[in-house]
Amino acid sequence: MNVEITGRHVVITPAIRAYILKRLRKFAKIFGEDISFHVIIDVQKERQTAEILLKSKLLDLTGKGQTEDMYSSIVRAIEKIERQALKHKSKVIEVKRQRAKANSVAERSGSQSSSRRTLTGKRVTRAAKKNNNSIQEEEAVRKPMEVEEAVLELSQSDYPFVVFRNSDSGVVNILYRRKDGTLGLIHP
Repeated sequence: MNVEITGRHVVITPAIRAYILKRLRKFAKIFGEDISFHVIIDVQKERQTAEILLKSKLLDLTGKGQTEDMYSSIVRAIEKIERQALKHKSKVIEVKRQRAKANSVAERSGSQSSSRRTLTGKRVTRAAKKNNNSIQEEEAVRKPMEVEEAVLELSQSDYPFVVFRNSDSGVVNILYRRKDGTLGLIHP
């Protein structure tokens, strides 16, 4: 952390220097040690101004505080920079969360499509059910079955359909329950 303090119309005392360094330490937690500050302190009549410029690899921030007391001006300038830094950090975290969420959705959809492509008669993907806006996929190891066995399984199941490999044709079929209570069979 590199701190440069400039005084305009004022002498920088060791107390002011120590106060500024103490207050700026918390930014090392947010941005790491590779940051630099330029603090400009100005006194004009009854106005005491503190302007802080923060430079890091990611961004540059500026905060300015102006009061009748130098220490209050420094605090105001630091608070402004801190708000900007936390806002930036929350944006970075949100972007990372969205990317992670998109990657997990892509992985789920990729695993679903790959498991459907590699059906060999032993692996059948059963119904996906929605639970709190998340899709849960169940997989079961199955042997090829006849349509009558699929009808029995559908009648014992809570799912609205059964996906199975037909033992007669060797093709994947879908047996589903219609709204009127009858059963439908989808086969290519």
